[in-house]
Order: sequence, then C-alpha cells, then structure tokens
Amino acid sequence: MRREALSLLVGSLSCVLVALGFTRGIWWSNLHNGILGITLSLVGAWLATERPRSREGVLFLAAGLVEAVMFVGRQVGHTATGTVASWLGWLGVWPIVVGMLATTAAVVCFPDGHLPGPRWRPAALVACVVAAVAALLSALWPVEWDSAGLTLAPPFSLPGRGLADTLWHALALPLYLTLQLSWVVAVAVRWRSGRSRAPLLGLLLGVAAAFVVLVAGLIATHSPRPGLVMVSLVPLAAGWAAVHGHVLARYRALSWLTGAHDDSVGLPTALARTAAEALDAGATSVWMGDEAALHAVGVWPEPDADPAPAPLVGLPDRVWPVRSGEALVGAIVVPGAAGLTRREERMMQDLVAQAALLLDRLTLAEVVRRERTAGHLEHLTPRERDVLELMARGLTNAAICQELHLSVKTVEPLISTVFAKLGLHADPTVNRRVLAALEYHRG
Repeated sequence: MRREALSLLVGSLSCVLVALGFTRGIWWSNLHNGILGITLSLVGAWLATERPRSREGVLFLAAGLVEAVMFVGRQVGHTATGTVASWLGWLGVWPIVVGMLATTAAVVCFPDGHLPGPRWRPAALVACVVAAVAALLSALWPVEWDSAGLTLAPPFSLPGRGLADTLWHALALPLYLTLQLSWVVAVAVRWRSGRSRAPLLGLLLGVAAAFVVLVAGLIATHSPRPGLVMVSLVPLAAGWAAVHGHVLARYRALSWLTGAHDDSVGLPTALARTAAEALDAGATSVWMGDEAALHAVGVWPEPDADPAPAPLVGLPDRVWPVRSGEALVGAIVVPGAAGLTRREERMMQDLVAQAALLLDRLTLAEVVRRERTAGHLEHLTPRERDVLELMARGLTNAAICQELHLSVKTVEPLISTVFAKLGLHADPTVNRRVLAALEYHRG
C-alpha cells in the first residue's frame, strides 16, 4: 500500500508540474514535454497500482517525472527573466538525454518491466554510459540551450564550449536515433517470442509512427523534435494496449477452456493452457493430490516427460493451491509469475475455483495408465486391476458386473478390496474413484 501511495504521489506531482507550466501559456516547441509528462505519469501510476511488484510502472513514472520537470523549467525559462528563471531553464534543458533514456527503458521493458533478454544487458549498459556522458556535457556546457529555444542566457558558461558542442553532436544525435530504433527492435523481439502480443500491438503502432516521424524530421529539419512530439502518443498506446490486451488474453483463455469441456482427461491441460494464455506465461502446470504428494495431471506446453511427483512445498514458484473445503486437492503452478495485476490475481482465484471442480471431474483413466507404466499397481491382482480400469472409465458397479460377467456380490467386495489396497477409506465428501491411484502414494 505504501508503494502504491508513493506511485500516486509521484504521478500527481508530475501532473501538478505540467499544470504549473501551462500557466505560463502554450509554447508549441515545448508542448511534447508537457504531454509526455502527463501521459507517462498517468500510465505509470496505473501500472504501478495494478502491478505493485512490477518495474514497468516505476519506469513510466520516472520518465514522466523527468519530462514534467523539463516542461515546467522550459516554460519558465522561455517566458521569464532573472537568475531564478535562468536556472529553471537550465533544469529544463540538460535532462533531455535522461528523459529519452528513461522513456526508452519504459518502452523496451514493456509490458513486464524486464529487458527482452540477457543479450540486451551489454547494449543497455553502453546506452546508459553514453547517455550519462551526453547529459554531463549538456549540464556543464548548455549545448542544447539554443536548440531548446530559450530566450534568456544560461546561468553559467564554462570554457571549452566548442569542444563540448562537437562531442555532444557526435554522441547525442546518434544516441537519439539508436534509442528509438531499439523500441522497434524490442517490440519485434517480444512479438516473435509469441508472448504478450496483445499488449504489444497498440504499442507497436505508436512506436512505429514515432520512429517514422523521427527519421523524417532528422532528414528534413536535422532535428529530433518532430519525433519527440509523436513520442507523446506512445504512452497512451501502451496504456490502451495494456488494458485491452488483458481483455483479449482472458477471452482467448476462456476459449481454450470452453473448447475442452467435453474431454475430461484433457481438462487439466486445457486449464494449464488457460492460465498460460491469460498471464502470458511460458509454462504452466496443474497438479492433483495432497500436500504430501502432488502429481502433474496437466502441463502446458506438453513436455516430453511428465514432471516427477512432489510435495506442495517442493513445487516451483509461483503456486496457487486448489482446495475442496479445507482439504488440498491440487495446485496450479505458473513459474516466475510476478508483478500480476489485481485483475490477474482475481482471475487466477477464479481459475483455482474452477480447478477444484475440474479435478473432481477428472477420471482415473489417464492416472491409472501412468501408475501402471510406473509399476505402482503390481500388488493388485489381475481381476482387481480390471475392476480399477473399469471404474476409471466411469462404469458403475452394475456396468462392471455386465462387463466382467460377474454378480454384484462378487464385484462389490472386489471394489472394496481395491480401495483398501490403495489406502482409501469411505468418505462422503470425496470421490474415491477419482482419487484412488493418487491416494495409493499417500498410503
């Protein structure tokens, strides 16, 4: 709660700074900074509130705060005079590179707050170093003062301005182009991976438009300003895509689950795929059993070999226990699922409730096949194994009698013996036919 309050405070501060800047009038050359300050901050506050453990909201908020400070500083430096106005103008000019770097980080790390892959780390480090040098040059020698359009003089002037101008032009302009190019590359890499496509769609359109305008502006006017104006639309596209993308993900997830409703054995795998699609997760599994022994009955993507049985405490993070009443009957595992929104958390709770119903419906057919392959049914006689398989197929006692050509007086004791050997005891709250093979391990 404290982190959420801080996020809202930073977002509000950015909006207040932009509002103060607009009291100085409309300056078209500075308009993009004000729009970016508001859009980045609002989207950042929303992401930070919805995903308290994600870095993405923090990145958006940081970029929005830098843009808001630059906007109000330039507004004052452009319309006022005096030493204070000059220093505020300086504060609105030199962090340009910082703002571009922060905005790039927010876009490249969208939507999960992480770089697209480990190979991006060296490039990110180089970009930070180059940006730091360019920002230092701009701070000590206001090399972007004239291009910013401020009418009053800088608050100070150090010797070596010519060399600083040369170094800055050699570093900053290529850096601007490279940073925005990285937006397109990062979105393309994430799109190719097949994850987070719905949130990326709107962002991709905004980034592509900004990049095209940036290149055209550099060619036509030798200035990145047109591209910077278009950048103000990117946070809005990202916010829209994040909201709309979650809706699409949930709809697709529901479609997978609905399409598998008539296949009892395939339901756990369908449930695993549902969770994976809804959370953009790389792997998900559904487990059945108790705290001492859980068995994977549905894994997505389907592995070459089934995961080994494990206790609840032995499952990888992150685990949602599935309970029927007070008793644990299974779990849904989504490794590495962090920074979920409140809506995603509520959705997972809904899936957990559905999982409790699905596991009750799960027949023993697949479980018995796995148990036989593992050699866990040797202590049953051939006739008892026949009875167990027929129960797994959903046959009633009367149907088993017909299938085996035996009387009820013969079949019922066989069923009781199977339950006894598997360690199951009569309990009106559980379906012993469903849990038989799994309860064997506990016994």
